[in-house]
Amino acid sequence: MEKTDLNSMLLFLAVVDAGSFTLAAERLNMPKANLSRKITQLEANLGITLLQRTTRSQHLTEAGRTYLTHCRQIKEQVELANASVAHALTEVSGELRVGMSVGMGHEILKPVLSQFMQAHPQVNLQLSLLNRRVDVIEEGFDLVIRIGELADSRLIAKHLGCVSRRLYASRDYIAQHGPIASPHSLESHPVLLMSSIQKSEVMCLQNGAQRCEIPITPRMRVDDYVVLKQMVLDGVGTAILPDYMCTQGPEKSALLPVLPQWQLAAVEVYALYPKNRLHIPKVRAFVEFIQGVFSERLSQP
Repeated sequence: MEKTDLNSMLLFLAVVDAGSFTLAAERLNMPKANLSRKITQLEANLGITLLQRTTRSQHLTEAGRTYLTHCRQIKEQVELANASVAHALTEVSGELRVGMSVGMGHEILKPVLSQFMQAHPQVNLQLSLLNRRVDVIEEGFDLVIRIGELADSRLIAKHLGCVSRRLYASRDYIAQHGPIASPHSLESHPVLLMSSIQKSEVMCLQNGAQRCEIPITPRMRVDDYVVLKQMVLDGVGTAILPDYMCTQGPEKSALLPVLPQWQLAAVEVYALYPKNRLHIPKVRAFVEFIQGVFSERLSQP
């Protein structure tokens, strides 16, 4: 096996993250043919295929997945080495990859994100809005914002706030069907669920020390709060929604809390990032920014 240069490893990582040679070449500002030749030479040096390529797609081989993990670790060490110099100058710059749910992206981050971008013109942000659990390290994220407990010991969790949730319905729905007077009245109303949060068909409500379990047959399951809220606004039924999505803008007058004294258990929100990433100025700056954003938004009535 011949010696492998660091640049080829980082080029391979760039191709995987971009999803294609064409997009990677555009991002790297280099000819696609040169990039393809570099990866082919890397595979020849290693004596193994890393990427299975066709005219339409590319797929990592098993060896490629293993090699990719090491490439990510090397890239992180390079960034940390560079950051050790930039840190003294507090230089906030470079590519920043952030992941969060579609609902939080639209409701909390979108209205204020331009403030961060304008304050840090040297940062190139790649924001991924997705409603699935990502592997922060394996998928190359600098930081993700996630609801729920931390299960990965490789990550640091920074608490951003607490999300309160309750049942909401549209004013038109209540006008048509009448008030919902008690928790058990929900059994006769169509209920819409966020599938990734409410997996059980038993809804657990609490009012101080009182608890009530309501069996439900969901009319609809969806994995996106933005769609779920729209269905409630359109009068399809009642649904569990985070309060922060329903107390601002037009929604404040269009949506009504159902059984306002009864809530679901609150959930915690965290910023998760790999160990040592907070030493990198761009990551530290974004964490400080979102701490302020979430603290203000989640504390609003």
